[in-house]
Amino acid sequence: MHIALIYGGRSAEHIVSIKSAQNIYEVLKHLGHDVFPIAITLNGRFFLQKDKPIEDTIREENEVMVRPGLGFWCNDRRLSFDVAFPVTHGKGGEDGNLQGLCALAQVPLCGCDTVSSGLGMHKELAQRIYASAGLPVIPSLTLDKTDIAWLREEEGVNRPIFLQQLAAFCTCMSRIEVALPVIQEKLGAALLVKPEDSGSSVGVTALKKPNGGLLIEAINLASHYSERVLIQTLIEPLQEIECAVLSTQNEGIVVGGPGLVLDPAKDASGFLTYGHKYGQIDTAHIQIPSDLPKDLENQIKNYAKQVFFLLRCEGYARVDFFHSRGLIYINEINTLPGMTASSHFPVLMKEKGYDLEKTVQILIEDALERAKEDKERTYVPPGI
Repeated sequence: MHIALIYGGRSAEHIVSIKSAQNIYEVLKHLGHDVFPIAITLNGRFFLQKDKPIEDTIREENEVMVRPGLGFWCNDRRLSFDVAFPVTHGKGGEDGNLQGLCALAQVPLCGCDTVSSGLGMHKELAQRIYASAGLPVIPSLTLDKTDIAWLREEEGVNRPIFLQQLAAFCTCMSRIEVALPVIQEKLGAALLVKPEDSGSSVGVTALKKPNGGLLIEAINLASHYSERVLIQTLIEPLQEIECAVLSTQNEGIVVGGPGLVLDPAKDASGFLTYGHKYGQIDTAHIQIPSDLPKDLENQIKNYAKQVFFLLRCEGYARVDFFHSRGLIYINEINTLPGMTASSHFPVLMKEKGYDLEKTVQILIEDALERAKEDKERTYVPPGI
C-alpha cells in the first residue's frame, strides 16, 4: 500500500514527532509499504520529503497543499496514497485540527478522529467527562486568559470566578498572594501547574512549597504553551502508571499493561519531565509487570477502557494514571502517543503480544475500514 507518514508540526513536541516518524518509517518499509513522508514545519507548512529514512531536518522544497474533497497535492499533482499515518504530537496534529483537515480532504487517517482528539488534548474537558461517569480525577482549577491577566496585576479585567466570594482584601498584597491561599484551600498545600492543552510535560511545574512568586512564575511558564492553565493537587507520594489501548477487529479493545514508570530523577522535579522522557541520562522507562496488586491492575485496565470509550476514541491511545496510597487517579489520555524507539506505547503493546509491525498494520486496516463505512453513509438531503 501507499502510506502518507505525517510528522513534525507547530508544537513543542516537534522533535519528538520527528523521532517517532523515524521509527515508524522503518516499520512501514519493513511491512512492504511505499511511504510518502510529509513533514510539517514549525511555521505550519507541509513539505513532501523523499522516500528514504527520515532526517532530523525538514527539506522545504516540494510544498504540499490540501484540497477539500480532493486530497493532498504537490507540484499540481495529486499524491495517490491509500491512508495517512500521523505521528504529530501536540498542538495542530493531536488536537483534532489535522484530523479535521484530513476528513475534509477525504483522506483515511489512522487513529482517533477530530472529536476524540480534541477532547483528549483539552485536559479540563476530558476530566469533566471522566468525572461525570464516576471515574476518579485529580482535583483541579482552570485559569482562562482573563484570570491570568488579573493575577498578573493587569487593569480592566474581572476578578476570577473562584475569588468572587472573597471579601475585600488588603491592597498591600499582590493579587497572586491573595489567590494562593484560596487555591490551596481547594487543592491542598502542594500544587502542580501545567498547560491545559499541551503534552510531553512541557511547561509543567511542581510546587511542593509554593509562594506567590513561584506560583505566578509557573503560571507564566504554562501560559507560553496554552491559552488556559491547569492547577492541580500535587499527588504525593506518587507512582505513575500507563496503559496502552488498541482497537482490534478480532479481539476488540486490547489493553497493554499496566506498566509502572520508573523515573530515576523524579524526586528532584516532582513529576516526569520532558528531559526525563527523552533525555540521554536519567531517562525514565516502563516496568512490566507493574508489581501492583492484581485487583488494582484490573481496575486500572478497566479505567483505561472506559476512558477510551468515553472519549469515543478510534485506533489507539495511551492512558496515564497516578497511584497514591491505594488510590487511582486518571491523569490524561494521549491520542497520538509517542512512537520513538524508547516510547512506552510500543513496549506496553509488545508485552501483550502485539509488536510494532502488527500494531501499525492493524491501525492501517482500521483506518481503511472506517473510511469504507463512512462512504456507505448518506450525506445528501432526502430526495436528491
